[in-house]
Parts: sequence; structure tokens; C-alpha cells
Amino acid sequence: MDSTYYGVNANHKFAFVKDYQTFKYLSSAHDAITTCELWNWMRGWEPSRGFMFDQSAEMELIREQMKKDEINGNHSGASYAGIMREMQYIAKYGYTQYAREYARTIN
Repeated sequence: MDSTYYGVNANHKFAFVKDYQTFKYLSSAHDAITTCELWNWMRGWEPSRGFMFDQSAEMELIREQMKKDEINGNHSGASYAGIMREMQYIAKYGYTQYAREYARTIN
């Protein structure tokens, strides 16, 4: 895996996100998927009942890793699912494309 593909530069990752809680959610999910080494899986996975209800072994690993970061205790089911869709976009199209699209949609 090309580590730059997923934006692993921790000092600048998601620096373009101005909302602090969203920034923390994105960073935490990104770190959890990286730690679990599940980017390739995330790229191809499409949960049949959505991320909020997905009970695959891989999502359980990601959830367990995310529980280690206290920010994730603030998630609603919808916010968690939304952040996972953001991670799926990064897995499919790369961090650079994600950052470009994010900037385009907020400007």
C-alpha cells in the first residue's frame, strides 16, 4: 500500500477541515482504519445495511480501535455512518482527491 495515498502525514491530515469535532472524527476514523490495516478492505466493502448497522468482523475491529479515542463517544449513529462514508471515499479515490472535493464543496 502506498502510504501517501491515504494521507498519512499526521501533522497536516484534515487540516482543511475547520469544524473541530468533524476534524477529530475524521482523524480518529482515519487513524483507526490505518492501525487496523483495513484500507484495501474499505475500498471494496459495501455494507448491505449501511455502516451504522454493519456487523462485519472488519467493522468491529475498526469500532474497537475507535473506542480508544474518547471523541468517538460523541457520535450518533448517523454521524458515525457519515464519517465511514468519508473514509470509504478516501479509500476509493485517495486523500488528495478527497481534500480537493471537500474544498470545492465548502467554497
